[in-house]
Amino acid sequence: MGTHTDRSSTPWRPSIWLRSLLAATPAAWPVGRSVRAGITVAGPLLVGALLDHALIGMWISMGTLLLAAGERSVTYAARFRQIAVTTPLAAAAYFLGELSHAPHVVTIAVMAAVAFACGIVSGYSSTLSVGTMQAMLIAAIAIGVPAAAPYWEAAALFVAGALLYVFALAIEMVTDRRRPHRESQVAMLRSLAALSRARADDTADVTSLRARAISAIDAFDAMAIAARGSAHGPTPEYARAASVTRAADQLLARLLADDADRDLCARTADRLTDDADAVTHRRRLLPMEVSGNLLIRLRMLESAMWENDTGIEILPTAERARLSRPGPALIASAARLALCTGLAYTAFFTLTLAHGYWIALTVALVMKPDLGSIFSRAVLRSAGTVAGAVIGVTVSAVLVEPQIAAIAIAVLAACLPWAMARSYLWQALFLTPLVMILIDLVVPHESVLDLGGARVATTFVGGLIVVVFGYLIWPSQRHIRIAEPFDATLSDVAHYARDIVDEVGPRRIGIDRQSVYRQLSDTRVSLQRTLSEPPPAGAEAWAWVPVVAAAERITDRITGASAARTPVVTEDLLAVADALDRLATGSGSADDRTPVPPARAGNSADADIRQLADEIAHLRTLVARAQAN
Repeated sequence: MGTHTDRSSTPWRPSIWLRSLLAATPAAWPVGRSVRAGITVAGPLLVGALLDHALIGMWISMGTLLLAAGERSVTYAARFRQIAVTTPLAAAAYFLGELSHAPHVVTIAVMAAVAFACGIVSGYSSTLSVGTMQAMLIAAIAIGVPAAAPYWEAAALFVAGALLYVFALAIEMVTDRRRPHRESQVAMLRSLAALSRARADDTADVTSLRARAISAIDAFDAMAIAARGSAHGPTPEYARAASVTRAADQLLARLLADDADRDLCARTADRLTDDADAVTHRRRLLPMEVSGNLLIRLRMLESAMWENDTGIEILPTAERARLSRPGPALIASAARLALCTGLAYTAFFTLTLAHGYWIALTVALVMKPDLGSIFSRAVLRSAGTVAGAVIGVTVSAVLVEPQIAAIAIAVLAACLPWAMARSYLWQALFLTPLVMILIDLVVPHESVLDLGGARVATTFVGGLIVVVFGYLIWPSQRHIRIAEPFDATLSDVAHYARDIVDEVGPRRIGIDRQSVYRQLSDTRVSLQRTLSEPPPAGAEAWAWVPVVAAAERITDRITGASAARTPVVTEDLLAVADALDRLATGSGSADDRTPVPPARAGNSADADIRQLADEIAHLRTLVARAQAN
């Protein structure tokens, strides 16, 4: 990668940047999520209003609203796991409302410390990132809304809302048999099976079948990358999907080889068909007997699908947690979040603005999750909030009765999942009136016009704090680079592998290991902060998502090899280090035609080295794509 295009000389054109900033991604209407959001958010409020317990209904609706706003298009199992983790975090945050009775300086200090902890924790998984964001939002509401007391009751009602949401999600899972991720994987397997059958039949022209298989693999990979990019932290689902993609790509290459055996191709076609049926019906096939490179590749694909072989499970949980200590970039990001949160609560206590706690809400929503594109989020949130406040004022002025307002909430909540898929501006446009109407129902004596004005004013103050103290005063925030630190990280990974070969001692290897993992953590944090930036930075960042994830898997496998009971062949591991060095210096790019050493061609006797070779070959392709972006 050694030489990189310098885009700093490209003239900045405000009109182009503004169009890119306001551009909305086309999105299909998520029917299931929309129906579920509309019913679960408006339902408790409507029932509470009919039973003359509007406050209880509001707190339950607030819980379901946060869950609906935090849901992503991932598997049902991942959604249930997310709710199981985020709900206790958010419910516990209600008890921070006790800080409303503490001295202001104590509240400011405690919430800054909480924000710092949330910023650190969110770097470890998307689930924790969503949970900590919800916790910060709930804490701000609990501190700023006296009606939240007693806090144990509000926390219990939030949990009740989560249970309602889980129940609705379970109904959808049972009634809706569509599984986009599973269907994409099945399509990939069937296209490979068709290609295998054609090769077994010695079909002369397999151009269309080859194109179909490549498209199916790319579609499966693109879906995984989209899920990974919208996730607010590392996800095991993406590591698993990336492993499947790599194995499928290697199997495809073997099927297209000139020396592909016809009998083995026939067996591969039959087995791939069985694999597709097994995935469709959620069954797992028994391991097959393998002989020959083609069936070995097929076995590696099945291992990636059925055995969860992503390389991450090689390390004990405690050891991996120790190695994944936060790096400087993650600590700096968490510190900026803590600074802005402290300033937000300072403004809440010192400025005479109604609903001043919305300042802290704005800081949390803009800088979380994962401290993304701060400037873009601040601009889009401010614009969306102003437009959303107009909608909220209009709806609240026209629909006075809680029962009728619940209908408006149902419509707005049903639109929220679609708006989230479009852009951050659209999300703020629908989320703002939802929160405003809910709070207006709790405090009905307040002028809804004043409520809308306060919402705009506090959002402006919060956005100003974020832009100035979270973005403008930090030059590194405006010039995030990914390729250069990634080059250095690859070189250090290669050095780490060589130290393992040289047996330099546990202490030295431990230092290498910690350094490499910290650099990978910093690179990933920088990448995720850039994803929401307008082009070209945002487009480049999306191209680097699978690159950084592949480097993390390679490092995990090297670490696993260092801890294996049976030592790896030193020449094989040195070949791996050479391949990484060549990538880091640019000679391992797609244009390099130098013959690849045997260990990197996947012919090593060691299964771990063969998998490492596949990972590096896949990384070489990903780097070429990222450079071309």
